[in-house]
Amino acid sequence: MDNRENLLCYQNVESVQFNLPDDEFEKYCELKLQSAEDDIDFIREYIYQGKAMNVCEIGCGNGKLLLSMERENMISHAVGYEVSEARCKFADKFLRKYGSKQVQIINDDFLNDCESVYGEYDLIILVDIVWLFISSLYDKAEHDAMQWIYKNLRKGGMVLFELEDYSKQIEHIKKEGVYQFWEEFPKEDPYKYGLYKLDLDDDGNVVDEKKFIRRNGGKEETFKNIIKSYTRKESIELLSRYGMGAEIFPYYDNVNSSFGRPNEHDLYRVLARK
Repeated sequence: MDNRENLLCYQNVESVQFNLPDDEFEKYCELKLQSAEDDIDFIREYIYQGKAMNVCEIGCGNGKLLLSMERENMISHAVGYEVSEARCKFADKFLRKYGSKQVQIINDDFLNDCESVYGEYDLIILVDIVWLFISSLYDKAEHDAMQWIYKNLRKGGMVLFELEDYSKQIEHIKKEGVYQFWEEFPKEDPYKYGLYKLDLDDDGNVVDEKKFIRRNGGKEETFKNIIKSYTRKESIELLSRYGMGAEIFPYYDNVNSSFGRPNEHDLYRVLARK
């Protein structure tokens, strides 16, 4: 299994947003901060104990969650790993706009940093189903990533995953040959629609072909992800193999609930402790 194309598919994401006029850029940034509120609420209720944390986010995208945590005084220092150069460029502009002092974005694969130079982390974050992209990269990717997480997490530290169980989509694909859905983005986003077509590869992973249509002019951009689905039982068993206890929490995607995503999307959170 070799799906390292997953590392390249987001290379140009948010390059359009980076070049928005100042007023539109500000509206887009506010939308991104708003979209992090559910995660902030969860962290506040189940993780944050009133003491600033040393935090790492893997696949941090534009840095919205780490910035939001900084604005809530939850972090002493935070590192975000992101392989997309365009998203890191956007994140730098985003963080400077809000005067961030404690968030550092690293444009690299986290596995290339064998050991954190910032000490052991209190919290490692993998939201927006980023774990599903990582574990499907190559045959030992799941093992390598779990070893890195365990090594760089302090004793008693926590890991937050947001995952999705694609069992219903996989069942549909096996019967019908393909699974398709769409979503409409909020008006602040320069893209109006996302169109998605799901299939299966020879390893049983989900192949997610995405097409994004811009709001002005209708220009289309496409890319593909390879996704490894996890049931709740499988995610608990995985973490148990690496000596971590875990608890499952429901995840309600309030941002996307009214924009065309079907009810079959089975998102959930996993909170694990070393």
